[in-house]
Amino acid sequence: MKICFIGPANSSHIVKWCVWFAQRGHEVHVVSFTQGKIEGAKVHLIDIGVDAGGSDLNKLRYLISGKRIKKVLFDIKPDVINVHYATSYGAAVALSGIRNYALSVWGADIYDFPRKSILHKSLLKYSLSKASVLLSTSKAMANEAGKYTKKTFQITPFGVDLNLFNPNKRMRVEGDKDYIVGTVKSLSDKYGIKDILHAVSLVYSNTAIPIKLRIAGSGPKEKEYKLLAQTLGIDKITTWLGYISQPQAAYEWANMDLALIPSTLESESFGVSAVEAQASGVPVIISDIPGLMEATSPGATSIVVDRNNPKMLAEQIIRLYNDKQRSLRMGENGRRFVFDNYEMNQCFSHIETILKGISNKSW
Repeated sequence: MKICFIGPANSSHIVKWCVWFAQRGHEVHVVSFTQGKIEGAKVHLIDIGVDAGGSDLNKLRYLISGKRIKKVLFDIKPDVINVHYATSYGAAVALSGIRNYALSVWGADIYDFPRKSILHKSLLKYSLSKASVLLSTSKAMANEAGKYTKKTFQITPFGVDLNLFNPNKRMRVEGDKDYIVGTVKSLSDKYGIKDILHAVSLVYSNTAIPIKLRIAGSGPKEKEYKLLAQTLGIDKITTWLGYISQPQAAYEWANMDLALIPSTLESESFGVSAVEAQASGVPVIISDIPGLMEATSPGATSIVVDRNNPKMLAEQIIRLYNDKQRSLRMGENGRRFVFDNYEMNQCFSHIETILKGISNKSW
């Protein structure tokens, strides 16, 4: 197939989709409002002078870019079109008059965008109404999106590479008594980083557990979080790794004793990080976010705590530290759970089948 993805070329998720389909022998194109290079894909940049962090007023330019998108598509002549993000890209394509395309929703476009105003809600409804096929990475997000459309969503979860995310990457030396907990997430309040810092502080201050914290990621709250770690007295046991690559993430997860993913907002529509940690054979503590619970098997591979509750998070860290057999069992269950549900090739093959179903049709 000649596939055209319409979405941000600098997104790690778009890159993963493109690389997989290119390796399967498909001709892959990307129409993007942002610059980016993707191995095996040709990126067609439409520079509208607005970045992802721009104001909603500036982003109105998205809505008048339909003709430019349509021109690029006529040059490419793809067999199938998959638009990512119901708002911005989705709205632009919906207004362009293009037909017969799959629309993948992401998270903030479903959970946050329609709550801003009646106009935002109406735009989302219009965008969803124009797509011929709707895709969601989780059942939880499909249920939320059901508030704005009566159409059925096909579930296309983010799979992970089980060869990359693997317990065999664990390199801890025998006799290492450090209890390493951590996360690989953007440094934003949405991902519960502040709760992690407070929870680790409670464990460090009130127990003899040799806890160490590793946080990978970058983001707008980096300075604030580092200052908070100092204030809480845990800066000496906290390592800030900054942005890391997927291979580095695989190494970090495998060498943790416990993964912490206590996100605070339901726009965390699917727990990719939780899946990566489980694939690495690591037990996970998550918050009671539907998308996170769907990405794990609560009780078997994960422990669920209330969101915005660092005390409860600290209590569960302590319990797992004191129950080594349970931790080991959860890690083994997690690896098996991912193999059965979220293996990358299995997930993408499902997406490939869906896209083939709308290929060679007039758009």
